[in-house]
Amino acid sequence: MRKTQVFKNNLLQIETIENDTSISTKWNGKSVDRKPGVFITPILMKVLKRGNEQNKEIVLDFREIEYMNSSTITPIIKILERAKRGKSKITILYKRALKWQQLIFSALEIFQTTDERVQIIGC
Repeated sequence: MRKTQVFKNNLLQIETIENDTSISTKWNGKSVDRKPGVFITPILMKVLKRGNEQNKEIVLDFREIEYMNSSTITPIIKILERAKRGKSKITILYKRALKWQQLIFSALEIFQTTDERVQIIGC
């Protein structure tokens, strides 16, 4: 089973791809809204809830996003905080070669857990 949904808001697109073992979100475009959480948070909450209920790994894939402002990090941090309390495994993938991604996502490494349920991986 593979289920795909695409969510668009201004310049940002988030595609969710669900299969038998995982739910992935692929981020494309630019997140430039002043309050991006209005768009992002409901999507991530649904993904987290579904991952917890069905024991699926969650992957947030930022490797193709062109830009995201500092306001975008807040809903991501909130999801990571919730994920630490849940049972699902959550992995963030980012492109290490892009300096701005390296700066943002390396700072999120404080959310990693010793049991590897929360991982931040630069590719």
